[in-house]
Amino acid sequence: MKRLLYVAALLVVSQAAMAQDNSYESLSRLFSQSNPQGSARMQAMGGNHSAIGADISNITGNPAGLGFYTRSELSITPQFNQITNSSQYLNNTQNSNASQFSVGNLSAVFAGKNRNPVYSGGWQGGAWGLGYSRQNLFKSSIRFGGRNNQSSMADYFAELANNEATGSSQGVVVDDFRKDLENNGSVFDYPTSMFYYGLLIDPTTRDGYPYVGTEQGKAANQSFLSTSTGFTSSWNLSYGANYRNKLYVGLGLSLARMNYTNTKTMNESFENAAAISGFSYTNDLTTSGNGFTLKGGLIYRPNDVIRLGVSVTSPTWYTISESAGQSLQTSLARPFLINAETNPEYTNNLPTALRSAGYGISYQGTSALITSVPNLSILPFESRYRLRTPMRLNGGVGIFFGKSGFISADAEYVGYSGMKLSSNDNNADGGLRDGYYTGVIKRTYRNVVNLKVGGEYRISNVSVRAGASYYQDPYQQIAQFNNLDRSRVVYSGGVGYKTNNFYIDGTVLYSQQNSAYSPYILADATTYASARIKNQTTSAVLTIGTYF
Repeated sequence: MKRLLYVAALLVVSQAAMAQDNSYESLSRLFSQSNPQGSARMQAMGGNHSAIGADISNITGNPAGLGFYTRSELSITPQFNQITNSSQYLNNTQNSNASQFSVGNLSAVFAGKNRNPVYSGGWQGGAWGLGYSRQNLFKSSIRFGGRNNQSSMADYFAELANNEATGSSQGVVVDDFRKDLENNGSVFDYPTSMFYYGLLIDPTTRDGYPYVGTEQGKAANQSFLSTSTGFTSSWNLSYGANYRNKLYVGLGLSLARMNYTNTKTMNESFENAAAISGFSYTNDLTTSGNGFTLKGGLIYRPNDVIRLGVSVTSPTWYTISESAGQSLQTSLARPFLINAETNPEYTNNLPTALRSAGYGISYQGTSALITSVPNLSILPFESRYRLRTPMRLNGGVGIFFGKSGFISADAEYVGYSGMKLSSNDNNADGGLRDGYYTGVIKRTYRNVVNLKVGGEYRISNVSVRAGASYYQDPYQQIAQFNNLDRSRVVYSGGVGYKTNNFYIDGTVLYSQQNSAYSPYILADATTYASARIKNQTTSAVLTIGTYF
């Protein structure tokens, strides 16, 4: 029961299904989303195009494009991202910025020695591609706050304790909290023990239940901060072959890796406080995993003007480890009296147990007073689970204008509703083991079609490129989600310079997306607030390559 209670507390906003949510269904989407990737050249045109070959991006995109190579190539692609989030919460707007430098791509193509570009019969040889690629960067910072006259996060903790008291066969009562304190000190087993002895929730009966927020009804000045880092990346091996300069066929294997760390902190201070002047609650999550992906593709070249491409990318089968923690700091407005009336679990040993846990204890006559509360936390929670990401199907067309350039358009089908979560770890949430969260995924997400369009115009050794991509909102269009369009649009442009032995390409991308986030939820939806968040990301990408 401890593990289930812990996870219930950990997934504070699981029903909100919004930005940077750490519920399992939201993490599944986060680890599965796609962005423009590959070389600066391809990113300038909106991302990988399934009908375009002879680009280092074919290693991670359509591997059939490797069949166009007539000589070997080596390239590196560093990039810089600037992320800005503007959040509106309780009629206040706050901005938060984050930036990150990374190597987005490091790849090599080895063209076959038997390649003959003018030979018209049979197989024309092929090319191998080996490379490292980063698909997603999770660097982000979200900040918002304001004066809340309706509720406090302590009210959420009280509702959580009430649910636990009625949700198990025996119920969780205040004596369980006392035993937790006596056995574990300030590092509790139950999250609700931490909330109770952090003085955030008050009992109203002998058994404790129902609980209420300690400063219920008081105005709370709230300040929330969420910071994230991490990535999804892969090492990729692909091969592309050319048949009669008409049909190009490719296969690929990717060994995937992911890492994600998120820290959320809610600070609250109460006006006219009677017991506690405020608190700071922190929720940490660290997730890492490994997996693999298969891919295959075709490009058909009926003439020198038109190229048609299709590729399929299997799900990535991840095995994921997670580690989570919570901590609490409480500030007292005045010494807090503890006796049989304020604490139904009271025994003569309770003040001693509190002092042993680091609490400041003094006496006024025979009455014990808490004068200070130590930093409280929860025993670390660790588990393992499996994630199957969506399958992707790409199709596109490229139209070429001799050596002057081309335009290309792609459609990408992503089966988000087919994501699957599972686990055989006894420590894992029961919803991972019995398929509950997979059902939530099917009720939350829909399959989407993303669109990309771009082109390149060449003037001697210089190329000018532009493109755009549209990522459809993956949330079901139902009442719970349809009041906000979460689709994402990316605009891109760049230039390149190429000689017989060397090339350099530069690209700038700008994307924008709207999302929302609830720091906590309550049974009465009119008593808690959500933040509306506008995300803007600007990326500068540079690819330097050489032929050999």
